[in-house]
Amino acid sequence: MSEAFDRLAMMLARGGTRRTVLKSLGGLLAGVLLGGVTGKARADDDDDDDDDDDKNPLKEACEKFCKGCPKKPGGVHKHCKKMCKAFAKKNPTGTLCGTCTMTTPFTGCVAGATCCPAVGTAAAFCANLQTDVANCGKCGTVCPKPTATSIPGCCSGVCKDLATDVNNCGTCGNMCTGLTPRCVAGKCVA
Repeated sequence: MSEAFDRLAMMLARGGTRRTVLKSLGGLLAGVLLGGVTGKARADDDDDDDDDDDKNPLKEACEKFCKGCPKKPGGVHKHCKKMCKAFAKKNPTGTLCGTCTMTTPFTGCVAGATCCPAVGTAAAFCANLQTDVANCGKCGTVCPKPTATSIPGCCSGVCKDLATDVNNCGTCGNMCTGLTPRCVAGKCVA
């Protein structure tokens, strides 16, 4: 075992001494172990009820959203509430999306994102309708696929060809003007 560890250390030490690599590796392992312990403690603290949760308008919505969780397998409802509570703390202006299922207990959209409804076997999901080429302007509107001469983009909810559009050349909002008025292959040129 120590011989394999020594070979690993020598391989890693090609740019420095084995001692330096071993120290770094030891520090990394210690950090991972300690991070796991403190991370667990921090995660457990999130279960405590805080007074400021009462001020969050999403708390009531979380309770209502998670009531619809399947009762079996056990833990889905609790997992939904925990995830929803954490989301509500970090995104007080966000919205809840879809319904609680066994495979997707909770989905929350940050401000600016839209909840696209479940279709077929796909769960509901969040999308930025202003920039998402798979949901441009509205859920399910897909911009044309890229070709050898086109670069699809969703600019302010409208599909654009970023390879040739002089108002959105290479990226949304990049305008070709002055000495470089044309857009060719996503670059402004003369």
